[in-house]
Amino acid sequence: MTKRRRFPVIAVAVFLAAVPLMGCGAQEQSRGENLREFGSLDEAYAAVDNILGCEPDPVGEPIVPMGDGVRLASAQRLCFENVQIDLFTDQKAFQESYQILSDTHQGKVHLVHGKNWMVVDFIQMATGQPSTRNIERLAKELDGEYATVGT
Repeated sequence: MTKRRRFPVIAVAVFLAAVPLMGCGAQEQSRGENLREFGSLDEAYAAVDNILGCEPDPVGEPIVPMGDGVRLASAQRLCFENVQIDLFTDQKAFQESYQILSDTHQGKVHLVHGKNWMVVDFIQMATGQPSTRNIERLAKELDGEYATVGT
């Protein structure tokens, strides 16, 4: 039996809230209008679960991206311990969250996004090990885009 390490969610959440926000011009989405949009977190979760087979009760809590002291994601849910689904109500909140992840210096973050959603894989940042989840395939199957951000 393998021992699961709990990701220091509070430390990362504090870090993500403290990262200065910059413009998103360099991170412009190339497919823009063709990206999929979900009407609810339940709809997004069901689509991701259908492809990845999410754990029924993953350990931990989602990392909450913060901007100007407010939550950027309108809704969040874990798929696996260090893989989460974020839903956004507007493009500004989405872009700020994307930029925060891009600016992190705590490790590589793999993500797939659509118009108003993002699946974020924090495994490499949390454990220092390469991700074991193949979220890249979500981009094709959910009409999204895959990116690796952070350093």
